Amino acid sequence: MSSAPTRAGHGGAEPGLTKILVVGGSGFVGGAIVRAVAQRDDMRPIAGMRRSRPGPNGAAIETRTFDASDPAALAGALDGVTHAVNCVLGTPRTMIAATRNLCAAARQSGLRRIVHLSSMAVYGAATGLVDETARLDPVGGYGRAKAECEALVADFIASGGDAVIIRPGCVYGPGGEQWVGRIARWLQAKRLGDLGEMGDGYCNLTFNDDLANAVVASLTAEQVSGEAFNFVDTDVDTWNRYFVRLGQAIGAPAGRISSLRMHLEATLLAPPLQIAKIVSARIGRYGPALPAPITPSLLRLWRQKIRLDSRKADRLLRFPRTPVEQGLARSADWFRSAVVMPHGRTASADSVA
Repeated sequence: MSSAPTRAGHGGAEPGLTKILVVGGSGFVGGAIVRAVAQRDDMRPIAGMRRSRPGPNGAAIETRTFDASDPAALAGALDGVTHAVNCVLGTPRTMIAATRNLCAAARQSGLRRIVHLSSMAVYGAATGLVDETARLDPVGGYGRAKAECEALVADFIASGGDAVIIRPGCVYGPGGEQWVGRIARWLQAKRLGDLGEMGDGYCNLTFNDDLANAVVASLTAEQVSGEAFNFVDTDVDTWNRYFVRLGQAIGAPAGRISSLRMHLEATLLAPPLQIAKIVSARIGRYGPALPAPITPSLLRLWRQKIRLDSRKADRLLRFPRTPVEQGLARSADWFRSAVVMPHGRTASADSVA
Protein backbone atom coordinates (compact mmCIF):
# COMPACT_ATOMS: atom_id res chain seq x y z
CA MET A 1 0.00 0.00 0.00
CA SER A 2 1.44 3.38 -1.00
CA SER A 3 2.36 5.82 1.76
CA ALA A 4 1.85 8.83 -0.50
CA PRO A 5 -0.95 11.13 0.70
CA THR A 6 -4.04 11.56 -1.45
CA ARG A 7 -5.21 15.10 -2.12
CA ALA A 8 -8.40 16.92 -2.94
CA GLY A 9 -9.20 20.59 -3.46
CA HIS A 10 -6.66 23.27 -4.31
CA GLY A 11 -3.53 22.17 -6.10
CA GLY A 12 -0.38 23.64 -7.57
CA ALA A 13 2.29 25.90 -6.18
CA GLU A 14 1.32 29.26 -4.80
CA PRO A 15 4.52 31.24 -4.16
CA GLY A 16 4.47 33.49 -1.12
CA LEU A 17 1.27 32.05 0.34
CA THR A 18 1.40 30.70 3.89
CA LYS A 19 0.08 27.14 3.70
CA ILE A 20 -0.96 25.51 6.97
CA LEU A 21 -1.24 21.72 7.27
CA VAL A 22 -3.55 20.83 10.18
CA VAL A 23 -2.63 17.28 11.15
CA GLY A 24 -5.86 15.93 12.60
CA GLY A 25 -7.89 18.45 10.61
CA SER A 26 -11.10 16.43 10.53
CA GLY A 27 -11.63 16.44 14.30
CA PHE A 28 -13.54 18.80 16.58
CA VAL A 29 -10.50 20.97 17.36
CA GLY A 30 -8.76 20.47 14.02
CA GLY A 31 -11.85 21.44 12.06
CA ALA A 32 -12.16 24.69 14.02
CA ILE A 33 -8.52 25.50 13.27
CA VAL A 34 -9.03 24.84 9.56
CA ARG A 35 -12.04 27.17 9.54
CA ALA A 36 -10.13 29.89 11.41
CA VAL A 37 -7.19 29.70 8.99
CA ALA A 38 -9.61 29.87 6.06
CA GLN A 39 -10.79 33.28 7.30
CA ARG A 40 -7.33 34.74 6.73
CA ASP A 41 -6.46 36.27 3.36
CA ASP A 42 -2.76 35.53 3.83
CA MET A 43 -3.12 31.84 4.74
CA ARG A 44 -4.51 28.71 3.17
CA PRO A 45 -5.51 25.68 5.28
CA ILE A 46 -4.91 22.07 4.36
CA ALA A 47 -6.96 19.59 6.36
CA GLY A 48 -4.82 16.54 7.05
CA MET A 49 -6.88 13.46 7.88
CA ARG A 50 -6.50 9.72 8.18
CA ARG A 51 -9.57 8.84 6.13
CA SER A 52 -10.98 10.61 3.11
CA ARG A 53 -13.98 12.83 3.85
CA PRO A 54 -15.13 16.35 2.90
CA GLY A 55 -13.08 19.17 4.40
CA PRO A 56 -14.56 21.27 7.24
CA ASN A 57 -15.75 23.84 4.72
CA GLY A 58 -16.59 21.42 1.96
CA ALA A 59 -14.84 21.42 -1.41
CA ALA A 60 -13.28 24.86 -0.83
CA ILE A 61 -10.73 23.35 1.58
CA GLU A 62 -7.82 21.26 0.33
CA THR A 63 -7.55 17.90 2.07
CA ARG A 64 -4.66 15.46 2.27
CA THR A 65 -5.35 11.92 3.40
CA PHE A 66 -2.47 10.12 5.11
CA ASP A 67 -1.53 8.14 8.20
CA ALA A 68 0.45 10.45 10.50
CA SER A 69 2.01 7.42 12.21
CA ASP A 70 3.67 6.55 8.85
CA PRO A 71 6.87 8.67 8.56
CA ALA A 72 6.97 8.62 4.76
CA ALA A 73 3.28 9.49 4.43
CA LEU A 74 3.57 12.45 6.79
CA ALA A 75 6.72 13.69 5.07
CA GLY A 76 4.89 13.57 1.74
CA ALA A 77 1.95 15.50 3.17
CA LEU A 78 4.27 18.43 3.96
CA ASP A 79 4.96 19.09 0.28
CA GLY A 80 4.54 22.84 -0.30
CA VAL A 81 3.56 23.43 3.34
CA THR A 82 5.07 26.33 5.29
CA HIS A 83 3.57 25.73 8.76
CA ALA A 84 1.92 22.80 10.55
CA VAL A 85 -0.48 22.34 13.45
CA ASN A 86 -0.38 19.06 15.34
CA CYS A 87 -3.74 18.24 16.90
CA VAL A 88 -3.80 14.48 16.32
CA LEU A 89 -5.98 12.67 18.83
CA GLY A 90 -5.89 8.93 19.33
CA THR A 91 -4.15 6.30 21.40
CA PRO A 92 -0.98 7.30 23.25
CA ARG A 93 1.07 5.39 20.69
CA THR A 94 -0.61 7.21 17.80
CA MET A 95 -0.12 10.67 19.30
CA ILE A 96 3.55 10.02 20.10
CA ALA A 97 4.28 8.54 16.68
CA ALA A 98 2.58 11.43 14.86
CA THR A 99 4.53 14.01 16.89
CA ARG A 100 7.84 12.23 16.37
CA ASN A 101 7.22 11.93 12.64
CA LEU A 102 6.14 15.55 12.26
CA CYS A 103 9.24 16.85 14.02
CA ALA A 104 11.50 14.62 11.93
CA ALA A 105 9.81 15.60 8.67
CA ALA A 106 9.88 19.29 9.62
CA ARG A 107 13.66 19.15 9.98
CA GLN A 108 13.95 17.82 6.44
CA SER A 109 11.37 20.08 4.80
CA GLY A 110 12.44 23.35 6.43
CA LEU A 111 9.01 23.96 7.94
CA ARG A 112 8.85 27.47 9.40
CA ARG A 113 6.90 26.60 12.54
CA ILE A 114 4.96 23.82 14.25
CA VAL A 115 2.13 24.64 16.63
CA HIS A 116 1.66 21.63 18.88
CA LEU A 117 -1.55 21.14 20.86
CA SER A 118 -0.87 19.54 24.21
CA SER A 119 -3.24 19.44 27.21
CA MET A 120 -3.66 20.58 30.79
CA ALA A 121 -3.35 16.85 31.57
CA VAL A 122 0.44 17.28 31.59
CA TYR A 123 0.09 18.99 35.00
CA GLY A 124 -1.46 15.88 36.53
CA ALA A 125 -2.91 16.34 40.00
CA ALA A 126 -1.51 19.86 40.51
CA THR A 127 -3.65 22.36 42.42
CA GLY A 128 -3.72 26.11 42.84
CA LEU A 129 -2.85 28.67 40.18
CA VAL A 130 -0.65 26.93 37.62
CA ASP A 131 1.37 28.78 34.99
CA GLU A 132 3.58 27.45 32.23
CA THR A 133 6.64 27.12 34.49
CA ALA A 134 4.98 24.44 36.64
CA ARG A 135 6.55 20.98 36.66
CA LEU A 136 4.91 18.46 34.34
CA ASP A 137 3.71 15.53 36.44
CA PRO A 138 1.07 13.71 34.38
CA VAL A 139 -1.21 10.98 35.70
CA GLY A 140 -2.60 8.28 33.41
CA GLY A 141 -1.78 7.16 29.90
CA TYR A 142 -3.21 10.19 28.12
CA GLY A 143 -1.36 12.71 30.26
CA ARG A 144 1.93 10.80 30.04
CA ALA A 145 1.60 10.59 26.26
CA LYS A 146 0.98 14.33 26.01
CA ALA A 147 4.05 15.00 28.16
CA GLU A 148 6.16 12.70 25.98
CA CYS A 149 4.92 14.55 22.90
CA GLU A 150 5.99 17.82 24.49
CA ALA A 151 9.45 16.33 25.13
CA LEU A 152 9.73 15.47 21.43
CA VAL A 153 8.78 19.03 20.49
CA ALA A 154 11.32 20.37 23.00
CA ASP A 155 14.03 18.25 21.35
CA PHE A 156 12.97 19.64 17.98
CA ILE A 157 13.32 23.19 19.31
CA ALA A 158 16.70 22.41 20.91
CA SER A 159 17.98 21.19 17.53
CA GLY A 160 17.06 24.50 15.87
CA GLY A 161 13.40 23.99 15.02
CA ASP A 162 10.68 26.58 15.53
CA ALA A 163 7.66 25.42 17.53
CA VAL A 164 5.01 26.67 19.94
CA ILE A 165 3.14 24.51 22.47
CA ILE A 166 -0.43 25.25 23.55
CA ARG A 167 -1.95 23.55 26.60
CA PRO A 168 -5.74 23.95 26.48
CA GLY A 169 -8.17 23.00 29.21
CA CYS A 170 -11.44 21.15 28.61
CA VAL A 171 -12.35 22.15 25.05
CA TYR A 172 -16.08 22.75 24.55
CA GLY A 173 -18.38 24.39 22.02
CA PRO A 174 -20.84 23.45 19.27
CA GLY A 175 -19.98 19.96 18.10
CA GLY A 176 -18.09 19.18 21.30
CA GLU A 177 -19.02 15.66 22.33
CA GLN A 178 -16.72 15.27 25.32
CA TRP A 179 -17.57 18.37 27.36
CA VAL A 180 -20.99 19.28 25.92
CA GLY A 181 -22.71 16.26 24.37
CA ARG A 182 -22.13 13.61 27.01
CA ILE A 183 -22.43 16.10 29.91
CA ALA A 184 -25.78 17.28 28.54
CA ARG A 185 -27.07 13.70 28.19
CA TRP A 186 -26.04 12.92 31.77
CA LEU A 187 -27.94 16.00 32.90
CA GLN A 188 -31.02 14.98 30.93
CA ALA A 189 -30.87 11.49 32.44
CA LYS A 190 -30.48 12.93 35.96
CA ARG A 191 -27.19 11.07 36.31
CA LEU A 192 -25.38 14.37 36.83
CA GLY A 193 -26.19 17.63 38.57
CA ASP A 194 -24.95 19.65 41.52
CA LEU A 195 -22.40 17.32 43.13
CA GLY A 196 -21.72 19.32 46.26
CA GLU A 197 -18.08 19.12 47.33
CA MET A 198 -17.47 16.47 44.65
CA GLY A 199 -18.00 19.11 41.97
CA ASP A 200 -16.24 22.06 43.58
CA GLY A 201 -13.07 21.68 41.52
CA TYR A 202 -12.30 24.38 38.98
CA CYS A 203 -13.68 23.96 35.49
CA ASN A 204 -10.92 25.07 33.11
CA LEU A 205 -13.05 25.42 29.99
CA THR A 206 -11.60 26.37 26.60
CA PHE A 207 -14.02 27.53 23.90
CA ASN A 208 -13.16 25.77 20.66
CA ASP A 209 -13.25 28.81 18.36
CA ASP A 210 -11.10 30.80 20.80
CA LEU A 211 -8.54 27.99 20.85
CA ALA A 212 -8.52 27.99 17.05
CA ASN A 213 -7.90 31.74 17.00
CA ALA A 214 -5.05 31.34 19.50
CA VAL A 215 -3.49 28.69 17.27
CA VAL A 216 -3.74 30.94 14.20
CA ALA A 217 -2.19 33.82 16.12
CA SER A 218 0.68 31.62 17.30
CA LEU A 219 1.50 30.47 13.76
CA THR A 220 3.14 33.75 12.82
CA ALA A 221 3.47 35.71 16.07
CA GLU A 222 6.93 37.12 16.68
CA GLN A 223 9.04 36.31 19.72
CA VAL A 224 7.03 33.23 20.73
CA SER A 225 9.23 30.48 19.27
CA GLY A 226 9.86 27.86 21.92
CA GLU A 227 7.11 29.13 24.20
CA ALA A 228 4.41 27.08 25.90
CA PHE A 229 1.02 28.67 26.54
CA ASN A 230 -1.77 27.64 28.87
CA PHE A 231 -5.10 28.43 27.27
CA VAL A 232 -8.43 28.51 29.10
CA ASP A 233 -11.40 30.85 29.38
CA THR A 234 -10.71 33.74 31.72
CA ASP A 235 -14.00 33.14 33.59
CA VAL A 236 -12.93 30.04 35.54
CA ASP A 237 -15.84 28.57 37.50
CA THR A 238 -16.51 25.32 39.35
CA TRP A 239 -17.78 22.18 37.66
CA ASN A 240 -20.95 22.42 39.72
CA ARG A 241 -21.62 25.84 38.28
CA TYR A 242 -20.97 24.59 34.75
CA PHE A 243 -23.37 21.68 35.20
CA VAL A 244 -26.06 24.02 36.51
CA ARG A 245 -25.58 26.57 33.71
CA LEU A 246 -25.51 23.97 30.94
CA GLY A 247 -28.55 22.22 32.42
CA GLN A 248 -30.50 25.48 32.41
CA ALA A 249 -29.43 26.19 28.83
CA ILE A 250 -30.65 22.83 27.49
CA GLY A 251 -33.82 22.74 29.60
CA ALA A 252 -32.64 20.07 32.04
CA PRO A 253 -32.30 21.76 35.45
CA ALA A 254 -29.51 20.23 37.50
CA GLY A 255 -30.70 18.72 40.78
CA ARG A 256 -28.51 17.65 43.67
CA ILE A 257 -26.73 14.31 43.24
CA SER A 258 -25.40 12.56 46.35
CA SER A 259 -21.79 11.50 46.74
CA LEU A 260 -22.93 7.90 47.33
CA ARG A 261 -24.73 7.83 44.00
CA MET A 262 -21.68 9.19 42.16
CA HIS A 263 -19.40 6.62 43.79
CA LEU A 264 -21.79 3.87 42.72
CA GLU A 265 -21.75 5.26 39.17
CA ALA A 266 -17.95 5.18 39.05
CA THR A 267 -17.33 1.88 40.84
CA LEU A 268 -20.27 -0.33 39.83
CA LEU A 269 -21.76 1.04 36.60
CA ALA A 270 -18.71 2.44 34.79
CA PRO A 271 -16.66 -0.81 34.42
CA PRO A 272 -19.33 -2.88 32.60
CA LEU A 273 -20.25 0.11 30.41
CA GLN A 274 -16.62 0.56 29.39
CA ILE A 275 -16.27 -3.14 28.59
CA ALA A 276 -19.50 -3.12 26.56
CA LYS A 277 -18.33 -0.15 24.51
CA ILE A 278 -14.95 -1.73 23.77
CA VAL A 279 -16.51 -5.05 22.73
CA SER A 280 -19.22 -3.48 20.56
CA ALA A 281 -16.67 -1.23 18.84
CA ARG A 282 -14.39 -4.18 18.06
CA ILE A 283 -17.11 -6.34 16.57
CA GLY A 284 -18.68 -3.43 14.73
CA ARG A 285 -22.18 -4.01 16.10
CA TYR A 286 -23.33 -0.81 17.68
CA GLY A 287 -27.02 -1.46 18.18
CA PRO A 288 -28.84 0.83 20.60
CA ALA A 289 -26.81 3.69 22.02
CA LEU A 290 -24.95 2.73 25.18
CA PRO A 291 -24.84 5.31 27.98
CA ALA A 292 -21.42 6.83 28.54
CA PRO A 293 -19.72 5.78 31.79
CA ILE A 294 -18.91 8.29 34.53
CA THR A 295 -15.42 7.13 35.44
CA PRO A 296 -13.29 7.56 38.57
CA SER A 297 -10.93 9.82 36.60
CA LEU A 298 -13.81 12.22 35.94
CA LEU A 299 -14.69 12.30 39.63
CA ARG A 300 -11.07 13.22 40.39
CA LEU A 301 -11.11 15.96 37.77
CA TRP A 302 -14.36 17.45 39.07
CA ARG A 303 -12.81 17.78 42.54
CA GLN A 304 -9.40 19.05 41.43
CA LYS A 305 -8.83 22.67 42.41
CA ILE A 306 -6.47 23.66 39.63
CA ARG A 307 -6.69 27.01 37.87
CA LEU A 308 -4.70 27.37 34.68
CA ASP A 309 -3.08 30.79 34.32
CA SER A 310 -3.37 31.83 30.66
CA ARG A 311 -2.36 35.48 31.00
CA LYS A 312 0.78 34.89 28.94
CA ALA A 313 -1.31 33.79 25.94
CA ASP A 314 -3.47 36.91 26.20
CA ARG A 315 -0.41 39.12 26.47
CA LEU A 316 1.66 37.67 23.62
CA LEU A 317 -0.90 36.28 21.18
CA ARG A 318 -3.63 38.94 21.40
CA PHE A 319 -6.91 37.77 19.90
CA PRO A 320 -10.60 38.26 20.74
CA ARG A 321 -12.31 35.91 23.20
CA THR A 322 -15.89 34.65 23.30
CA PRO A 323 -17.83 35.47 26.50
CA VAL A 324 -18.70 32.32 28.44
CA GLU A 325 -22.42 33.10 28.26
CA GLN A 326 -22.22 33.17 24.47
CA GLY A 327 -20.15 29.99 24.33
CA LEU A 328 -22.64 28.17 26.54
CA ALA A 329 -25.61 29.43 24.51
CA ARG A 330 -24.05 28.30 21.22
CA SER A 331 -23.16 24.92 22.72
CA ALA A 332 -26.70 24.43 24.02
CA ASP A 333 -28.20 25.41 20.66
CA TRP A 334 -26.05 22.79 18.97
CA PHE A 335 -27.03 20.09 21.46
CA ARG A 336 -30.74 20.80 21.19
CA SER A 337 -30.58 20.55 17.38
CA ALA A 338 -28.36 17.46 17.36
CA VAL A 339 -29.34 13.83 17.00
CA VAL A 340 -28.00 10.91 19.02
CA MET A 341 -25.75 8.58 17.02
CA PRO A 342 -24.69 4.99 17.83
CA HIS A 343 -22.68 4.78 21.06
CA GLY A 344 -24.55 7.78 22.42
CA ARG A 345 -22.60 10.37 20.44
CA THR A 346 -24.23 13.47 18.98
CA ALA A 347 -24.06 15.00 15.53
CA SER A 348 -25.69 17.93 13.80
CA ALA A 349 -28.98 16.96 12.23
CA ASP A 350 -27.88 18.12 8.77
CA SER A 351 -24.77 15.91 8.92
CA VAL A 352 -26.85 12.73 9.08
CA ALA A 353 -29.76 13.71 6.87
